Amino acid sequence: MRIAALVPFKCFTRAKRRLRARYSDREVEEIGRAMLGDVLKALAETENLERVTVLTDDTAVAEVARGAEASVRLRHPDPGLNPAIEEATRELIGAGFDASLVVLGDLPLLRGEDVDEVIRAGRKHAVVLVPSSDGGTALLFRRPPGCIPPCFGPESARAHAAAARSQGFDPFCPAKLHEAVTLDLDTPEDAQRVLESERPCRTRELLRRFSA
Repeated sequence: MRIAALVPFKCFTRAKRRLRARYSDREVEEIGRAMLGDVLKALAETENLERVTVLTDDTAVAEVARGAEASVRLRHPDPGLNPAIEEATRELIGAGFDASLVVLGDLPLLRGEDVDEVIRAGRKHAVVLVPSSDGGTALLFRRPPGCIPPCFGPESARAHAAAARSQGFDPFCPAKLHEAVTLDLDTPEDAQRVLESERPCRTRELLRRFSA
């Protein structure tokens, strides 16, 4: 099965506004770079992905992605999260991919073993959904890539589940996934949870340095 991962990521200087209540603009930019690096490292740890593509409108994000040996889909202006995923999905279909895995770029505690667990589930289920801690969607596996539309945004886990059922699919969520996988780093409270995690990552070390 040919599987490609899509990683949407906003501009470092515009993303994560809520984190700025605790961290400076420079620190938030560094946190963004670290998060993206952690996610791309996790994706590189699995042998189940043929391609990893970062979706962005920011050349700095593109530079980090290429440094991690990921491909880049750079779009100016930013078409928006769901349209960007839809466009990239159409390209995957045209290239003959059997499945796609959308992975948010703000999951610093993600590991390759987590990705493998989702993909294993995807060999049996057309739609595999991993809700984030705030009701959004952390990871979305689709086989084939466009079997349901992307519905990212507030309460997107519920929207993706509904979209799957409307197409006759039973959305599946792997029970074995570590709770840390669902932590998307958006707020100072999320940052504290990363700091308290036992999972080592570049983002956690950076937050510790900023908190010293």
